[in-house]
Amino acid sequence: MNELCAGIQEEMNYERFAAMLHEMSELIARKEERRFPHQPKIVWARNKPWTRMSAFAKKLLPSLDGPNRKVEIAIPAADDLFREIRIENQLTGVDGKPVSLAQSTQLTLTLEVELSDTSSDSN
Repeated sequence: MNELCAGIQEEMNYERFAAMLHEMSELIARKEERRFPHQPKIVWARNKPWTRMSAFAKKLLPSLDGPNRKVEIAIPAADDLFREIRIENQLTGVDGKPVSLAQSTQLTLTLEVELSDTSSDSN
């Protein structure tokens, strides 16, 4: 964890920096679960409104314009006509290198929005 912190501090490539932050978050979550299983989970402060929902990689699809594949992601919480989205099947791994999803992979989608683009629930 110390080496990872030092790497985060020095990293100049944004994709590797983001991957390293993700890896650090995963390490902290695993340690929290192992050492403090009966305590409330830590919720990291966010500076944008957000929500999370479950999803899964439903289908792997060949791309029309090359060897890259697309993935169809099913979002069970969405309305019937909007449950599936298709995106390029390329994510950034924790080491900053490209990775892709396997079919049936369980996902957690996190949606964030700029505060200026929101309204109060009381409206």
